Amino acid sequence: MKSKYDLVVFDLDGTIADSDLGLVKIGIKMSETYLPRKDINMDDYLFLNGPTLDETMPYLFPGYPLEELIAKYNEYLPDSVKDITLFKGAKELIKTLKNNNIELALLTNRARASTEQILKRHGVHSYFKTLVCVDDGFKKKPSGEGLVHIMKTLKSAPDKTLFVGDNWRDILAGQDAGVDVAFIHQHRRPHRLDVSATYVLDDISDVLGVVQSDE
Repeated sequence: MKSKYDLVVFDLDGTIADSDLGLVKIGIKMSETYLPRKDINMDDYLFLNGPTLDETMPYLFPGYPLEELIAKYNEYLPDSVKDITLFKGAKELIKTLKNNNIELALLTNRARASTEQILKRHGVHSYFKTLVCVDDGFKKKPSGEGLVHIMKTLKSAPDKTLFVGDNWRDILAGQDAGVDVAFIHQHRRPHRLDVSATYVLDDISDVLGVVQSDE
């Protein structure tokens, strides 16, 4: 397979991993200890998927110390891994890209420990050349700093790199790093209409068609 790209970088939650159930369960558990906002509903807990904890915790549980909320979230996080699955076609896509000598990396706002748990649990950890996680010291998405680090590490040029994500923070991170972005449109989530990606896809398996060269 001829490819337009030498490197494909994936986001994790909402892109290759369906983590909604696990994150909603964390939100519900936290509600047993902390009083959530008055008008909260189940969809609000999906806000845990995408933004950083600095954004989500004060939104869901206003009035509590941020450090305390994050500590409680991290306490529940390891157990939530069992509720996280890969989207249909994600593992096959990862294998196909790797078998065609395309380098793979991952950029996520999730902590490294649970990121590696998820990847190992589903047998895809070894396919990724490098991971950049929220606790690795780089600026969080929507900054492109993590992407730039990945490209430097793997010696890939921006025009030969594709970033695959599922929300506007991913799109802005890709734009900030100067790379093409394939946006997996999760219709159950709101999307900023003023942010546009290079490609808009309905399914993770559609990434293969984007990567394949017409030549």
